[in-house]
Amino acid sequence: MNIRNPSAVVVATVAIAGCADTPLADADYGSSVKQMLQAQTLDPVAASNPPELAPEITDGVRLENALEVYRKDVAKGNTEVKQPVIFEVGTN
Repeated sequence: MNIRNPSAVVVATVAIAGCADTPLADADYGSSVKQMLQAQTLDPVAASNPPELAPEITDGVRLENALEVYRKDVAKGNTEVKQPVIFEVGTN
């Protein structure tokens, strides 16, 4: 067998090996995400049994800081419309 480019054979072998089945990694896939979500959830049954009304009392400073951070992180975008938006219903 006459191989002209042995590095191409090595690259092809590595590429094929990368497509091999990985049952050990697949068995545990996603468990770290599930564990993180469980750790960050304050009340796991709150979603299945939500209160009828929102909380009446809250910390105004906390809400103001949250809105300030939200508004700071949101991109401003281009507010100028260069071409008018036209909606047409139906065709002639």
